[in-house]
Amino acid sequence: MTGPLGGQTSRRTFISLLGAGAAATAGGVTLTGCSDGKSGSSTAGRAEAEDKLSGLLPKYIPYESVKPDLPGENGASPGFSRYPSELKRAVPEKMVPSGREVTAMTPLWSPIPPLVGNSYFEANNERIGAPVKFNILSGNDYGDKLGPILAAGNVPELLCIPGWNISGLTRFGQAVDKLFEDLTPHLAGDKASAYPMLANLPTRAWAYGVWNSQLKAVPFPSDGFPWALFYRKDLLDQVGAEPPKNAEDVLALGKQLTDAKAGRWAFGSVADEMARMFGAPGGWRKDSSGKLVNKIETPEYEESVAFVRRLFQSGYVHPDVVGNSADEKALFEGGKVLIRQDGLGGWNESLQRQLTSNPKFNPQPVAPFAHDGGAPITWGGEPAGIFTFVKKGVGEERVKELLGVLNYTAAPFGTEEYQTYTYGAEGKHYTKQPSGAPKLTALGQKEVSQTYVFLGGRPTAITQSEYPGYVEAMSQWQNAAAKVREKNLFDGIRVEQPAKMAALHQPFDDALQDILRGRRPVSELKTAVKQWQDNGGNEGRDFYAKVLSDNGR
Repeated sequence: MTGPLGGQTSRRTFISLLGAGAAATAGGVTLTGCSDGKSGSSTAGRAEAEDKLSGLLPKYIPYESVKPDLPGENGASPGFSRYPSELKRAVPEKMVPSGREVTAMTPLWSPIPPLVGNSYFEANNERIGAPVKFNILSGNDYGDKLGPILAAGNVPELLCIPGWNISGLTRFGQAVDKLFEDLTPHLAGDKASAYPMLANLPTRAWAYGVWNSQLKAVPFPSDGFPWALFYRKDLLDQVGAEPPKNAEDVLALGKQLTDAKAGRWAFGSVADEMARMFGAPGGWRKDSSGKLVNKIETPEYEESVAFVRRLFQSGYVHPDVVGNSADEKALFEGGKVLIRQDGLGGWNESLQRQLTSNPKFNPQPVAPFAHDGGAPITWGGEPAGIFTFVKKGVGEERVKELLGVLNYTAAPFGTEEYQTYTYGAEGKHYTKQPSGAPKLTALGQKEVSQTYVFLGGRPTAITQSEYPGYVEAMSQWQNAAAKVREKNLFDGIRVEQPAKMAALHQPFDDALQDILRGRRPVSELKTAVKQWQDNGGNEGRDFYAKVLSDNGR
């Protein structure tokens, strides 16, 4: 499971702006911690080399349930093009011996399943040893709901927070101290051996669960790619169209594919992928003088904004996207939008939803390309970008039980636990195809969702061979994208950005959206950038420059 990363508005806001080097990803984010090195203190920002955090982190103990047949190259995820004939039981004991109900809050980028009488929940809860009571919120507005919940201190026992939602919370470091348990005494070093599936998570991912010199969260390891540009191959094939290889192709496809009378438009949201296409960095880069320059300050970014504005003004973007009211997944899956950017996890999720009713449904990612047909770049990110926190003050024994739940949800591909939290119970929620791959039943389609998946991460892997050709195509795309991934200036440094920078995201994005839609002239991009610089961007530059200097870069 590569993660959902399908929310458009809040995530777009974040990725339109800052990154500690590379762009925030589905997985990789630069987090808005609020610390000057003292627990629960100020908003000055913080940075430490990941290896300096080793005393806080779990000792890595590998657990291999099955070997991949498509190894990942240059940091890409490994691929498994077939299901193992036998699954390993990785978590033999019930992890909540008290049997007491566990409360949890998670996002979801698909329809919310039945919360009462759901036998998929029952199958997982039986393995866990206690019922998990979910509060499931739409991923698209999850960040809007988090602020009031954290301010009120009314958090569940397990709270999943995507890093791109954290980015807008200016006092998050203080909230972390006040609301969430320090997991260091439970997981640091050899203590993690009590939770073998958590110990199997990459050490680099764990470093991003540290706030204020405490291990505060279980990480969701990242595949390291913020976006891919997806197209409906089945529908492009019908009109003899090919995926784009340069900016001219993008414009030509806009004209060829858009037919308002037929209710079809070429594009949904594509701004981040167009910025990447023009060669804008994912976050910061150094200019020829060695000065740090943010993505939004580059000429490549300005070019991309003018280009995307042209797509809007040409009428190639779906009206609901123009109006900022779109359910883009539904538009794309319904053939109303033929090209859009999404997180990699959105691909297999859409296949699960659509193939039963539309066997020809075939979304594919566009191979990385540059605007002029030259050498492309892709953006990268940090090793983790979604986090699960444990409520503070529940008591030592309860913390152990809650970590046990996360140990269950961290079980990797090839285990009984992974199969159960991903597909439910065999014979009820899924049946095995001749290849061994699961196929959801009608009940599975109704009840199974990415709920337990969001309670905690597991090692990244490309596993969904129930969809013919998917694993091979995803592996090919990731390996190609990893080969041209831009260098991250901050690789190996765990950065908590100054809280003041979090307040810069929304004003800039508001201006950007107006410019793209023609409500403001392109010339006002310079004004928006200047406001960003004056209101904290220049201070942020100084902070990040010092981080590099302190680490000899």
